[in-house]
Amino acid sequence: MARKFSGPRLRAARTAAKLSRAKLAIGVGRTAQSIYLYERESVTPPVNVLAQIADFLDCRFDDLLVEEVASNVA
Repeated sequence: MARKFSGPRLRAARTAAKLSRAKLAIGVGRTAQSIYLYERESVTPPVNVLAQIADFLDCRFDDLLVEEVASNVA
């Protein structure tokens, strides 16, 4: 099954690390607004940025992903 980026998982990992959006943004070379948009899933971060985020948060890349739910459209 396919996996996709999860904004809520990013938010959970960031808050577990006790980081503000601004501190995470500085750590990965983005803006706090970008982190906000990632967490709301308005924007999906590029894979390389997602890898930087996982590294900075000291979590696995997969921790920021969820199983994609397939819709049965007939």
